[in-house]
Amino acid sequence: MKFMAVLGYVCLISGCASGNLNLYGQEGEKVGECTAGFDWHPIGVKHSVDWVLNYCYQLAISEGDNVKSVSDKSVIEKDYSYPLHKSGMPWNKKLAWSAFWSDEVNEVQYGYIVADLENEYHLKIMRVEEQLSVGAITQEQYKALLARARYAFHGK
Repeated sequence: MKFMAVLGYVCLISGCASGNLNLYGQEGEKVGECTAGFDWHPIGVKHSVDWVLNYCYQLAISEGDNVKSVSDKSVIEKDYSYPLHKSGMPWNKKLAWSAFWSDEVNEVQYGYIVADLENEYHLKIMRVEEQLSVGAITQEQYKALLARARYAFHGK
């Protein structure tokens, strides 16, 4: 019984990670914060978290925030690039999973790919929901755009 409880707990926390990156201004004052978290993402999860934290930092800079330093400089110093898929097709979770298990990408690259895919998926969903809420698209168009976003993300 104890073994089953431990096994259940391990499965529960497997693939979960979160991170935080504080953004500081010229005088050392906190001017922003980036947070990231993933659940049920057992491979490359730490790398996915770092990718999202870096994305948040880059977004703050591009939006003109006066960020002079961060709480963990290693997050913004990494190279977050990853290769194109060998087929030339855009990445999706199915292709990334297959590429990881066939050693075409390593765990770090897999984490970056999945984080990028999830970020793009959520941004697409937010844009589509906004378009629907202001009446720019119909319910049918909304459903079609959601289906297209899901396919681009999952690949199935």
